[in-house]
Amino acid sequence: MPKRGCPFADAAPLQLKVRVGQREVSRGVCAERYSQEVFDPSGIVSVACSSCVRAVDGKAVCSQCERALCGQCVRTCWGCGSVACTLCGLVECSDMYEKVLCTSCAMFET
Repeated sequence: MPKRGCPFADAAPLQLKVRVGQREVSRGVCAERYSQEVFDPSGIVSVACSSCVRAVDGKAVCSQCERALCGQCVRTCWGCGSVACTLCGLVECSDMYEKVLCTSCAMFET
């Protein structure tokens, strides 16, 4: 029995090697970090807070989205105690005081 032919014939895309240069790297997945490393004239890499764009003064990271946070934007979840940013933290104002819930704890509260 003979081998059957390729069913895609001319429609199959060519598998060529793609050259990844500096332009592609600077626009890729780690573009923000790469641009800070390359374009910071002092040579010190400064990371910006994901909520307010201030310089990060510590190593606080949101437990939900893993973005860097400054000391003023850190919110602690009332349910589990994890750190949440302003985007991932839900502020509940129903009681006498505000309580912050991370997205995981907010699912169980409602």
